[in-house]
Amino acid sequence: MVRKSIVLMVCTFLGVAAAASGAEAQTRKVRAAIPGYTIAVLAYLGAKLNGYYADEGLDAELIAMRAPTANLAVLAGNVEFSAVPLSGLTTALRGAPLKLLFVNFEKPQHVLLARPELQNPKALRGKKIAVVGLGAIDDMLLRDVLSANGIDPAREASILSIGSAETRMTALVSGSVDAAVLIAPMTFKAKEAGFRELVVFAEQNFVLPSGGIVVRDEILKTDPATVEKFVRATVMGFLATRDSRANAIRVMAKGMRVEDSVAAKIYDSARPTMTADGGLSDDAQKKMIAFVAKLAEVKETPAQEKFFDFSYIRKAHAALKSRGWKPAS
Repeated sequence: MVRKSIVLMVCTFLGVAAAASGAEAQTRKVRAAIPGYTIAVLAYLGAKLNGYYADEGLDAELIAMRAPTANLAVLAGNVEFSAVPLSGLTTALRGAPLKLLFVNFEKPQHVLLARPELQNPKALRGKKIAVVGLGAIDDMLLRDVLSANGIDPAREASILSIGSAETRMTALVSGSVDAAVLIAPMTFKAKEAGFRELVVFAEQNFVLPSGGIVVRDEILKTDPATVEKFVRATVMGFLATRDSRANAIRVMAKGMRVEDSVAAKIYDSARPTMTADGGLSDDAQKKMIAFVAKLAEVKETPAQEKFFDFSYIRKAHAALKSRGWKPAS
């Protein structure tokens, strides 16, 4: 009798262990490098906080790191995905095997704010201007605007790599810099503090993706199933926050750790810059490549197919439609 009980206990234990092992095998750990917990990664936050990655069998870790570092981490295999498409495209133009699969926003949410006595961008000649990092999206935007206003960004302005939006705001308030490229909610705070809004980049006809999915070509070949799951879950996060203001505000308040009222202001200012379906039109792709090529000083560029592959988002939309999936309001 005792022997029977022991055998039963062992069998039960093995059964539980096998079930746990099977559950663990079904969950795939993936890591994504993001530029920070900002509006740029709204689709990622929506997918994470609404449980869409988990629904796809993914244990997704979002790791904040600076833009250039993010895509180096992808290339080194330290993370599977990056949410920094502009830096990814720049790196790809220089020969790196990277592709952009998804885009959350196609216009920048950045604003250039300066001391109130500086009346226009031309007044920035010889001034100190804060950006998150050299080669980051705000740095590239700033250099283009300075050039358009007759200022050589390499010689006639001091562009300083300051770090986070909070740090840039502090530098602006303290007088350590004359101007700073900021994103919401720091843009709201800077205007409330009396700083002048010199450039709203979303109004400058820029096509600049943010909050994308960048991967190595290798993972597309060796593990397309995981890529499809990650893209599908991110598209779900995108749709959930694009189509439901209430859901977006909830996600932003929790993911970005801001008040609901602040989240609402950020969302309302950013919503018009979102892509229609997570992709870019052919014309937008060409503009994007031309812009990055100019900044990277690359004269000849391969066909755009080398840099973009939006077939994964098309598959995601088709799969969600066949399921009859709709985001909760």
